[in-house]
Amino acid sequence: MAGDSGNPPRAQILPLYVEGVAALGRIGPVVPDWEAPTPCGWSARDLTGHLLAIARYYHRLLDGVDAGHPLTGLPRGDELAEMNRRDLAILEEDRGQARASLFVDAATAHAARLEEANWGATLGLWAGLGPLLVAEHTAVAVAEWHVHAWDLARAAGLDHQPSDPAAVGRGQGAVGRSVGPGDPWTALLLAYGRDPAWEPPAG
Repeated sequence: MAGDSGNPPRAQILPLYVEGVAALGRIGPVVPDWEAPTPCGWSARDLTGHLLAIARYYHRLLDGVDAGHPLTGLPRGDELAEMNRRDLAILEEDRGQARASLFVDAATAHAARLEEANWGATLGLWAGLGPLLVAEHTAVAVAEWHVHAWDLARAAGLDHQPSDPAAVGRGQGAVGRSVGPGDPWTALLLAYGRDPAWEPPAG
């Protein structure tokens, strides 16, 4: 496990990563309506499709590291949104619960790879941002899982909060996302453009 020195601590980040994946695994089976809206604007079904596509994308990033050729020109902003739309459109898996289960499998396998990955290796080079280390990207991904777990939970009339929201939010500076003061979970939701008071539509 080379390359941990000076980076977001693997021993703290990976348990939070696994915790976010597990939360999504628990929420999926109790979603009553896969066409229900979520706070991020997608239906619950499309959100789980996005999660599955992103988990597969994370595997491709690690494949580049393993091959000794980190991917370059990786998308951000509008280009990332377009990639997300394209990846969602070509998913073969259509049912929400199937997407949720496959996401858990893919993200769990990704977490296992991260256990052995060089934590200080360059994962890829992002357009307008530059290189991110495996450690830095994983710290950002932790928040992706937990915020989307909250999205899916709210769509089901439930709630979600990580065990250590301050640690979940700490890695966001690597991608230029500013997390404000105050309650750390509320601040992280706001940094992701969420309304912490969001409720599913009546009926």
